[in-house]
Amino acid sequence: TVIDGVSNTVIATVTVGSDPYGIAVNSVTNKIYAVNYCGTDLFCNTYSGTVSVIDGVNNTVTTTVNVGAGPNIPVVNSVTNKIYVPNPCGNDPSCGTNIGTVTVIDGVTLATATVPVGNSPYALDVNPVTNKIYVANGCGDDPNCGSTATMTVIDGTSLVTTDVAIGGYSPNSIAVNSSTNKIYVPSNCYGDPSCQNAPNGTVSVIDGGTLAYTSVPSGLDSYSMAVNSVTNKAYVANSCIRCQSLDGTVTVIDGATLAFTNIGVGSHPYGLALNSVTNRIYVPNSCGNDPSCNSNSGTVSVI
Repeated sequence: TVIDGVSNTVIATVTVGSDPYGIAVNSVTNKIYAVNYCGTDLFCNTYSGTVSVIDGVNNTVTTTVNVGAGPNIPVVNSVTNKIYVPNPCGNDPSCGTNIGTVTVIDGVTLATATVPVGNSPYALDVNPVTNKIYVANGCGDDPNCGSTATMTVIDGTSLVTTDVAIGGYSPNSIAVNSSTNKIYVPSNCYGDPSCQNAPNGTVSVIDGGTLAYTSVPSGLDSYSMAVNSVTNKAYVANSCIRCQSLDGTVTVIDGATLAFTNIGVGSHPYGLALNSVTNRIYVPNSCGNDPSCNSNSGTVSVI
């Protein structure tokens, strides 16, 4: 759905593939990339993913690009005009493996390259200044998901990879501060790979130069985060599914000192968006203000 930002009206509906799971925009080329989790299979019996390329001028799909299996949210490097898609199921359309890949799409030719990464890569982000891509591997180097998380660093020019241990278990998001060359990876279940007895999660703060990391405590089940490079603050939404209640929090990390604080928001926050111009953070709470989550009335917390 295409919405005019001035009038807040729907101006077009674009037909893409099956089960569109994420989207990314290149504001320089005015191209939009929609990841289709099930590709062209309307019944989702297989997970051979595709990406629909949408022309932002006429709101039409110009082409469809094949990517890996079970693809997640894409990221665009508008400087190099490359699009990166994490594939948690790698090259297996039945999704019987956790051995992941990243599909690299050339924004001009739409040619693709496949880069092997760790197990269950659910999220990635790009530093356009250094032309490095950072991939959070949920299951680290263990296909059975028994190891701590890892991060794969991809050189955007050569596509050579480096794997880095970052601690924690099951990261679902990642964000880069290109100004400070720091990478933030929230992990769940810090001390317990089964996620049954871990008291809290953690955020690994990685130095992009040395690849050394420091752990900062946070809440549980962090599915979304954002970094404000202007204020050097990182924000992590914690839905706290396995806590005593579903009262959500946002962990705010000072990028300079790594001091942190937790701000209470609504129940079961599942996403987070940042406006760095106005310095406002928007957190959608899927259960509204009901910690029991018996209500479908959602809210948005504005910080």
